[in-house]
Amino acid sequence: MVPRTGLKDNSDNIKQVIAAIKEKGHTLASDWVEEAYTNLDKGTALDDQAWQTITKASFEAIARSDIVIADVSYDSTALGYQIAVAIQQKKPTLLILQEGKRVPWFTWNIPSDFLSKVEYTDTNVAEKVVPFLEENDIATKDMRFNFFIDRPIYNYLRWAALKTGKTKAEILRELVQREIENKEV
Repeated sequence: MVPRTGLKDNSDNIKQVIAAIKEKGHTLASDWVEEAYTNLDKGTALDDQAWQTITKASFEAIARSDIVIADVSYDSTALGYQIAVAIQQKKPTLLILQEGKRVPWFTWNIPSDFLSKVEYTDTNVAEKVVPFLEENDIATKDMRFNFFIDRPIYNYLRWAALKTGKTKAEILRELVQREIENKEV
């Protein structure tokens, strides 16, 4: 996420971040940046309607994404709101701030376990982002989701957990793993 006010001034750094994301095997949930660059290069700015479309797509992308990276080097109320939405949705969020820029109080000081912050220069922005990407690589983490069950299933899982000394989650993982192995035969 990048505020439109900083898009032209910060385009090289943003491109480095995008390259680092792709180099680590990740994809962008919303890739509006190239279209905006193209319009800037042509001297045609995106109108308010286009930015509203981009902003709407950004909120949808936050919901689909595993992580969020936001450049807060330029003031943007919309960006602050998007960061708050990402944190509310429990998305690991990295705020990047160009060294020498004023620290944005409305985003930098949000108290959250889902928020990380780094300052960068024109020469090290990619290397500042990579540790966050590696730390939050979904392939290296267990996934969590809500699973609603009825009383008989709950009673069985509780009984099996007591009998085996395993957690209910471990029992379910083993059952699913067995089913996967049976399907592959």
